[in-house]
Amino acid sequence: MKIVKACAVVLCVFAPFLMVGYAIVLLPNSLEVVQRFDGIDWMWLIFLGLMMVALYYFLAVHLKEENEIELDFAELDADHDGYIGRDDASGWARLAQAFDRFDVDRDGRLSRAEFERFEHSLAR
Repeated sequence: MKIVKACAVVLCVFAPFLMVGYAIVLLPNSLEVVQRFDGIDWMWLIFLGLMMVALYYFLAVHLKEENEIELDFAELDADHDGYIGRDDASGWARLAQAFDRFDVDRDGRLSRAEFERFEHSLAR
């Protein structure tokens, strides 16, 4: 996942610059169109650039690395039984408050999948 995220971030950062360079070189009368700002091709490039920035923001801010989730899980799972109990969750106030909401099977402990749902809900 790290490699995919790193490649996507690099593409998102440099893609708008590459698209504008492509447009200046290959679009007919590109500098004249920029001065008048009436070319539909430029609107698509601006739209694509904004999409790239939004994707970069999503990747950089909202996606939490899977290894970070594993580290958080391991840190909270004090007895190393593969589950986070209510006592384990008391060390993290936000998790303790939302424990019942994410304990889907109502067994009084969070599995790794339930904890991942909790972690991903924090990004929203």
